[in-house]
Amino acid sequence: MTTPTPSDTHDPHLASLLGNLGKLIHQARQKVLRAVDTVQVQTCWQIGRHIVEFEQNGARRARYGKELLSTLAKVLTAEFGKGFDASNLRYMRLFYQAFPIRDALRHELSWTHYRHLLRVDNDSARLWYMNESATQNWSSRALERQINTLYYERLLASRDRGSVKQEAATHIQNMKASPRDFIRDPVVLEFLGLPNAGKLQESEIEQALIEQLLASKYKLVLPSEEELRDALDRERAALEERLTNQQPR
Repeated sequence: MTTPTPSDTHDPHLASLLGNLGKLIHQARQKVLRAVDTVQVQTCWQIGRHIVEFEQNGARRARYGKELLSTLAKVLTAEFGKGFDASNLRYMRLFYQAFPIRDALRHELSWTHYRHLLRVDNDSARLWYMNESATQNWSSRALERQINTLYYERLLASRDRGSVKQEAATHIQNMKASPRDFIRDPVVLEFLGLPNAGKLQESEIEQALIEQLLASKYKLVLPSEEELRDALDRERAALEERLTNQQPR
């Protein structure tokens, strides 16, 4: 079989075939990559739920106190990377507390969207921003802008809501998210545990994400509650031993 040369692509039939194949590959890659958002949001919600339920489950577990998140972070970051450090675990716990009904979440939104929403103290405003962001297809940057400019509060206070909406639409018109923008999101990259992601070219990040997603374990498989409890007990025992050794004799 003769291998097509660059000049052969001038053949309209071959060019059409290449165009169709490229489109299929591009669409497939986007579906795979966008799956990260859904999996990430669901996993963060589940982690938050497990942490909250662990904290609420009796006095025996209260002994971990304020050290729980740092203890969990030490174990999880060692295996899954800094996407599960104490700061991110704190966000995940707050995520579950702010959105305790998983079915009420808007799955069009990414974890970065929800991190912005968690900065909104007012429950009604937070719910409105969530639904509006999904309905209007706001990027996470656009949502952040709307929150920072008190868009919800200005709409409620205005007698001319049309002009407020038009002004906001004008500002975010050029902030539409590219389908590829999220692969540069450090929150996503940390969550997936990609090493040295900041030093990679965009195409390398995309390929690494695809390989990560197509791998059977996704780097998203969480330890069971029993495994977490065992790890916590080991950490507690080690801490108690250190404290004992530090006591004056």
